[in-house]
Amino acid sequence: MRLEITCRNRVGILQEIMAIFAEYRVNVTSGELGGDSGDKVFLVAPGLLIGQFQGIEKALYRVPGVDRVRRIELIPSERRQFELNTLLAHIADPVLSVDTEGRIIAGNRAAGKAFGVSVEQLSGMHLQRFLPRLQLAELLRGFTVPRFGLPVTVRGRDFRLDWSPMALGENPGKVESLAGAVLTLQLAPGASSSPELPEPKVLWDFDRRRASCLALQQLAPHHEPLLIVGERGSGKSTFAAAAYYLSPLADTGDILWWPGGEQEELDNLLSSHAPGVLVIDDLHLLSEAAQHALMSALLSGELRLRVIASATGIEQLLPGLQQFFSLQVIQLPALRMMRPAIREFCEAIGAEQGNHLPLADSALQALQSMDWPSNLRGLEDVLLVAQERALSGGASAIEVGHLPLLKPAELLPWAEWGRGLDYRQMMEKAERALLSDFTRDNPSTRVLARRLGLSHTAVANKLRKYGLGGEGKA
Repeated sequence: MRLEITCRNRVGILQEIMAIFAEYRVNVTSGELGGDSGDKVFLVAPGLLIGQFQGIEKALYRVPGVDRVRRIELIPSERRQFELNTLLAHIADPVLSVDTEGRIIAGNRAAGKAFGVSVEQLSGMHLQRFLPRLQLAELLRGFTVPRFGLPVTVRGRDFRLDWSPMALGENPGKVESLAGAVLTLQLAPGASSSPELPEPKVLWDFDRRRASCLALQQLAPHHEPLLIVGERGSGKSTFAAAAYYLSPLADTGDILWWPGGEQEELDNLLSSHAPGVLVIDDLHLLSEAAQHALMSALLSGELRLRVIASATGIEQLLPGLQQFFSLQVIQLPALRMMRPAIREFCEAIGAEQGNHLPLADSALQALQSMDWPSNLRGLEDVLLVAQERALSGGASAIEVGHLPLLKPAELLPWAEWGRGLDYRQMMEKAERALLSDFTRDNPSTRVLARRLGLSHTAVANKLRKYGLGGEGKA
């Protein structure tokens, strides 16, 4: 039996109500407070008999503040659950939710049919069992991963998957706030009408790359032109594809790629009146005529395609295009700017390449010492060769001798920067710049000493020598 008790909000009234049920030795299995005016108590007592209810009802009316007692069919949470289940049962597309471990919490009848199990069996099963190639760990770890229109195959049928993270209200947007996700699947359109989609990849959001990933999450859903800037091999094409999958436009499947080619091909793409996404790799390599054509299409306002482009620098574009892209630019950091995260990048690359050999400390130090002009692409090539060498030699780890490292070329402008200075002046200038950068966040001399591996006194003397204002910090 379910009861609705309307009462005034006063201290101790709930305790008095529950004492009456205890007096009649009736077990209340669940309940909730609320109602439209916040003046109701809802209780579930499965074993409550009619005779007991009549006695309890009279006792409840004797409690000061109780205005009404009545029997109901469902308490509000049960009604909401019933309505939700009814709604999901009538949705033709598979819908399900998963927890932070990837286990299915609930799903509708269409999801069970797609996965080949009954809807009752879905709860508790692991999603990876049905989607083994889905990058589940990364999807569950953070927000900065492609999640709209992901192409997946379930029991030989092609679907497009939308992944919506569920976050707690305390820390929205942070990884620790994730409580799971809701998934929806839609049958992919036929091959004749669906363009070939780029493969969605994980955006390794380590170190300074995390800020770029969060910026992508914020800018990808917009319709304004988006420019991704970075050095060769830093992941511009990967981010361009992710911008598509992070946008609701991915649901349409209309995506056009132009990696370069004839001007006529670009003109045909720009004349398209269908909504979708146009991705242009290495926009800075386009001819002046091609850049003018793109600028004219953007100025006319007739281009319905959302333009996502990559370039090594916005300053290499025509001034008109710079203005179009200036509001939405994502800068990818170079790998040499993320040396503390080299190990994490190596582990991620190794997992993607199927390499499970650990990286020896000596090899890690050698990789961290490189300036990586080809960035992540170069690191991938080096690790692939190192893995083959280590496996062919029967090694249990990748050692420094397995790395095909060339003589490191330091990417520092010593020749021009040091003109007119002797060795001592150059070293002092470099040391002052280094200390100035490290003290930007105003750390204490003791913290700075631990960071640099020097004594507290040595750091204090250097700060005093260069006038960086660190004398009084402890």
